[in-house]
Amino acid sequence: MGTQQKESFCKVFMKFIFSHIGLCAMVILYCVAGGFIFEHLEKNNEEQICYESQSEYSPMESKTINSTLKIFYDYGGAVTTAESRRLMEVQLKSVLETFRNNTLAIGYDGRACNKYGETDGPVYQWSWAGGLMFSVTVISTIGYGHISPKTVWGRLVCIAYAVLGIPLMLLCLANIGDVLADIFRFIYARICCCGCCRRKKKDKDRVVEMKPSDGGTGPWESDKSRIMAVQNAPMSTEFSRLPSRSPTENFDNCDTKQRMGSGSSRNSSPTRGKVKIVPLEVKKNDPVILDDDSDSDDEDDLDEKKVTVPLTITMIVIGGYIFGGAVLFGLWEGWDWLQSAYFCFITLSTIGFGDVVPGTDFENPQAQAQLLLGSVYVLFGMAILSMCFSLMQDEILSKARWIGQKLGIVEKDVED
Repeated sequence: MGTQQKESFCKVFMKFIFSHIGLCAMVILYCVAGGFIFEHLEKNNEEQICYESQSEYSPMESKTINSTLKIFYDYGGAVTTAESRRLMEVQLKSVLETFRNNTLAIGYDGRACNKYGETDGPVYQWSWAGGLMFSVTVISTIGYGHISPKTVWGRLVCIAYAVLGIPLMLLCLANIGDVLADIFRFIYARICCCGCCRRKKKDKDRVVEMKPSDGGTGPWESDKSRIMAVQNAPMSTEFSRLPSRSPTENFDNCDTKQRMGSGSSRNSSPTRGKVKIVPLEVKKNDPVILDDDSDSDDEDDLDEKKVTVPLTITMIVIGGYIFGGAVLFGLWEGWDWLQSAYFCFITLSTIGFGDVVPGTDFENPQAQAQLLLGSVYVLFGMAILSMCFSLMQDEILSKARWIGQKLGIVEKDVED
């Protein structure tokens, strides 16, 4: 019994894992776990990189200041001639260009590294929210590139995380896209189409009227006429054994007489060996209506699955999601409407340039919440986009089939 219970539990567990809810839960948990993993691998390294870049920046900054002061001292400070002023500008420009190039190469942004973790200190890029956003962009193949792992273990884990996460994300999107497409198709058929599919189904119901036959002539009358002949027979009518139409008719008659004779000697009943036929309980003038409603629910489901959503409706759904995200991120990030819409489109199309990313202004106290919001927007957006792609595919195939039927390339479907 214990082995059977384990096997049944495993079957139920695997069925739940590969269901729509199970796949969504797996993707969410995978992203959440990725946030914790990358935070643990890269957080300390981020602080160490800050100290290293600061140690390189500080002497360069001091050297630049000394070089600037020396230039002013050599050329007499504020009181200079036109020639000395020109030479001073050339040397200052050279010093500032060197400082700029070295600063960009070092990558130090002036943050106080010793205040990491404090209230007024700098915010970690590799926080849990930042790791979650990075995980979502990896498995969704968006790849903003605003942050990337720097440690050896972080890069190795990123490879393994992507190898497992991308197929899982694609599988989840395919299943969720089909489910959302069916739901959207059902809503469109019931509300937008005002039940036209049901009316089509009722129009396809056929009512067949079986009229009684007037009787046939000759030995080859129809079965319908025979049934009506039996119907008109009286209740007390008795028929003896029907004569055979085979070539051995005489032999059969002889055998029949012998059987009947022997049967009459055994039993004195006068009706022994005869067949009584009771007429069917079918009224003569009532038509027979053939209307099978046993599969009405299945036919409704099939008709609803045949409904295709127009491309304009699908594009409106995508545009509405982009517009809603543009309004939301415009309010949170202070972006203009074009920049917000540009970010939403680049995200949903999985292009992911990374030039515009929410939550990168670490001076903003709401940066972590913005990263979480961006992660949720990406996950829901990918599901909505998968649904729209499924609906668009059905509509394009339907239009292509209709064009092929009009051109005579594709045969028309025969409707029963």
